[in-house]
Amino acid sequence: MTTQPATQRLEKLRPERHRRTGRAALAAFLWSLTVIPIGLWQLLDPATGPFSHELYDPTVRLPEAVPDWAGPAALIAAGVLGLLAARSTRWALPALFAVAFGVVMSTTAPMSLAGYLCALFIPLLIAASPVLIARGPIAKTIAGLAVVGVFTALGLTGVIDFPAVGDFLSMLGGRFADIAAYMLVQVWMTVGGGIWAALALTLLLSGRDGQPAPAWLAPERAARWGRTAAWIAFACSLPYGLVRMSWLTPWAWIGGPLDSSMIDPATRVWGLCLGLAALGGGVLCLGMTYRWGVRWPFWMPGLKGRPVPPMVAIVPASVMAAMFTFMALPFAALAIRQDAPELIWSFPFYVWGPALGAATLAYAIRRGVVQPR
Repeated sequence: MTTQPATQRLEKLRPERHRRTGRAALAAFLWSLTVIPIGLWQLLDPATGPFSHELYDPTVRLPEAVPDWAGPAALIAAGVLGLLAARSTRWALPALFAVAFGVVMSTTAPMSLAGYLCALFIPLLIAASPVLIARGPIAKTIAGLAVVGVFTALGLTGVIDFPAVGDFLSMLGGRFADIAAYMLVQVWMTVGGGIWAALALTLLLSGRDGQPAPAWLAPERAARWGRTAAWIAFACSLPYGLVRMSWLTPWAWIGGPLDSSMIDPATRVWGLCLGLAALGGGVLCLGMTYRWGVRWPFWMPGLKGRPVPPMVAIVPASVMAAMFTFMALPFAALAIRQDAPELIWSFPFYVWGPALGAATLAYAIRRGVVQPR
């Protein structure tokens, strides 16, 4: 008597499963199309191509005996093969492409960009927090006026030098413009790794029709191992966050004690922002295993008590989990080349990425977004 309902559930899940696999396969196909012109760009213009930039430091360096055209030619070939691999019904080949583009082709550049963008966002979030927390239009107006008043007073008293801030942002924008092409290509390689990983995971979780899902993928089991994974991910955010925050104290440290008197105020501010970004991300990991990851907590203005749309947590967490995992090898290579072993433990991406990915998968299973087999 239980066979018919189970069969009906399987029939309902099958179209949605095929749609998700189809979307992931289409994304992998389209991404592979873009890789071909990137490879041609490097092949036809080796002097100024995206892989000739002074900042480019590949994780895996080719021997000097290998001709310069071999790398871009291999990239073009990988793009062509990707057009075929996107149609694969097995997860192994997409997983291989994920490793090739996400790990081998990636550098530390995307992670550095993401870190500094998050750090730039922290002051804006702090400044806007009184307005966000205030309830009602009158309270928000008063909070907004208070924030403007505080910053005006800080500017008039010289605590904040707004012209200097403007010059800094202008300089930063100019620097980003100078490396835009290089950075976009590096980010795009990492995006490709994520797309192939998503296709591999989709195929792996789909399994074969008619076979039951493993017991560990059941929602109640996922809740248990997902909580463990979330706490591990949170713990991984502590080394980097606390090291950066130490720049605000007389005991500044990174790979060893620093002379605090040599750290200028701008560096201290960067340390604060980067530390808060890392620690804030660690706290958000825990949201996927507690109630405030399912319903907005009391301190979220206008959203208190409402259900959290699952993708609001799943999408950014999946992106960061993929990036952290992909960055593990590039950061380890960087640490070895620069004789900076502290990078290996202060950036524990080799644990952080998989743990965050596991916590995200468990959250998706509990919220019904992922229904294996």
